[in-house]
Amino acid sequence: MVKSKSSLQSSLRKSVIKAHRSRGKRVNNLWLVYSVKTDSDWIIPSDRQLIHWLYYLEANPEVRSFDLAPSPILSEDNKEARATELDAIVTLQNGRIEWHEVKAEKNEDHSSQITAQANAALMENVTYKKFYDEDLKPKVKIALRWLKAIGFAASIRGEEHKPCRAELITVMKKIKQGSVKQLLGHLRDFDNAIVHGMLVRLAISGVVHIDLEKTTYGLLTSWTYHGQKA
Repeated sequence: MVKSKSSLQSSLRKSVIKAHRSRGKRVNNLWLVYSVKTDSDWIIPSDRQLIHWLYYLEANPEVRSFDLAPSPILSEDNKEARATELDAIVTLQNGRIEWHEVKAEKNEDHSSQITAQANAALMENVTYKKFYDEDLKPKVKIALRWLKAIGFAASIRGEEHKPCRAELITVMKKIKQGSVKQLLGHLRDFDNAIVHGMLVRLAISGVVHIDLEKTTYGLLTSWTYHGQKA
């Protein structure tokens, strides 16, 4: 049974309230975001985890999918067995699994948790990665530029727009690279908002690269066609 829009919104509100209350005395920002890559809503409990999600997961073409609310894993530190929660479980395009943990800085207070997670990753034969502020700070500008781009893709959430997608790919295959404005000129039969949304959707899936290194997403944003994924 498909939930109505109102029931989905009610469910999201309840999830946000629950997440907000669970923070206790912590004052980190709480973000409710839509992921194009997983076609899901996620609650992200801090700014640094927002940057991690945007840059290292959502906009990373090497990532196929991810879970930002995984079940606790049973692991061991140097003293005892314990249940610990990862910040993300990630599936790469090649099928490999990564476990991600996001922290402000390397800190002795976290050493037990880090040791336990690393031991569990070794047992499960998965890659364990840690991300600190020193890794995230250089990525803040480009990561936040993806927020605007994702907004275009979110506006066509749940809509296939197959004719637009097919025509967009045909044009990109032909001219290989160019600007967003140039693409809009080639797709005059389609609403601009749909073209923007589809382009960002294809960028997140790795079909095309959009360059957000120097400026936010817009008409002058450059793109390069990479080819369709299997």
